[in-house]
Amino acid sequence: MDLSDISAGAARLIYIYLSEIILGLIFYFIFRHFGNLYRRLFLHTWSYSWIAFALYMASSGIVMVFLIEERSLQRTVLSIIAQLCCFLQIIFILRGTYELIYDKAFSRRRFSLILLLSIIIAFVSIIAFSSSGVFFHYLISSGSRAIITGIGFLVAGIVVWTNKKFSKGFGQQLLTSSLIIFSVYQLYYFTIKLLNLLGTQVDVLDLFGAVDLLLISLMGMSMVMWFLEDERQKLNEENKELDSFLSSTSHDLRTPIASILGLTYLGRIELQEEKARTFMNIIEERIKKLDLIISDILNLSRSKKIDVKIEDLDLRELIEETTADIKFNKGASSIFLDYQPHPSHTFKSDYNQIKIILNNLLTNAVKYHNLDQERPFISVTFKRNRQVVEICVEDNGRGISKENVPKIFDMFFRAAEDTEGTGLGLYIVKEALNKIKGIIFVDSELGKGSKFRIVLENA
Repeated sequence: MDLSDISAGAARLIYIYLSEIILGLIFYFIFRHFGNLYRRLFLHTWSYSWIAFALYMASSGIVMVFLIEERSLQRTVLSIIAQLCCFLQIIFILRGTYELIYDKAFSRRRFSLILLLSIIIAFVSIIAFSSSGVFFHYLISSGSRAIITGIGFLVAGIVVWTNKKFSKGFGQQLLTSSLIIFSVYQLYYFTIKLLNLLGTQVDVLDLFGAVDLLLISLMGMSMVMWFLEDERQKLNEENKELDSFLSSTSHDLRTPIASILGLTYLGRIELQEEKARTFMNIIEERIKKLDLIISDILNLSRSKKIDVKIEDLDLRELIEETTADIKFNKGASSIFLDYQPHPSHTFKSDYNQIKIILNNLLTNAVKYHNLDQERPFISVTFKRNRQVVEICVEDNGRGISKENVPKIFDMFFRAAEDTEGTGLGLYIVKEALNKIKGIIFVDSELGKGSKFRIVLENA
């Protein structure tokens, strides 16, 4: 082998070891970040395994690339560090898996004992056999790393796959596969080296560095994917519980509200004192507002839960249904609805979401109208430009001040305090539009009215 071959081989080793060190550090920061973000102890522990891996690669790389002399102090120290970091990588992976399964910290006393034992084994395996033959030296030092790594990753892979606590998503399958493949790969590598040392020459493709890099990358990415999938499943379960709680609680709240409204109605009829009737009116107004808030929260919850179903819709039918729902609202009969139906006013979207949007916009137009003017109106128009549909709801009501326009879609924001609104209507409109990938634009002037323009693409 000439000098150019040695240089090429050394350069290849440098690239491989440097890539693995960088990957280890990247995964350390990723897992550390998610550990801080979600306050998960096992992610912190797994992040330490990647630091141990980076140190393992760094110390091993220095020994392999720079070919430090046998039995030198530098080689001995670096070999002990490599041996210890290899053990620590597996220890941290298994410790993190334990913390994930049992959702509690691993005993510090036990960990200190394991750490001390690992230091002793690493020291003894390098020092005690440094002067032995090539066979025993490999078997105790490098061979022990491969065996422990293989067994450790195999155990972690089996635990991840079999434990019922974890979601069976793609991330988990990829993580399990990469852990087990890496384990088999380590044991295979150890077997090949052992056979060669025993005199049985086995020729294999020189792909160990590339395979290392690929499997390590897969393990790091699949750990992140698996964690995000597991967190998403937990979040979905919590959302279902919250929806169930919200629905049950809202029903329980509305039952006594209906009873109180009935009593206030009887009170206004039966009570003779004017002051008592006034109090009954105040109680009724407050109860109606509470009922409206609960109703809006339920509508928001239903809007979030309902799956989008795209179908052919007729704006005329939607307007008729919506006006039938709100025609008994205070002041609705005094407002002229300006809508000119046409057979071409059809489009594709989700019925439930569009109904929610129109209901809230028309309800708000009635609620915030100015009935003292000569001709109060609400105008609804429809435009189509190829696959883009534009629906406008315009009124000549109170309007919105310029400083309040950017806030009107915020939850519980109310532009006027003298109305019975909850501040949820336009927030619900925005959420419904997000589900059907729609956009809304607002043009309003205080005292002159408002215009809400809905744009739906591919409709």
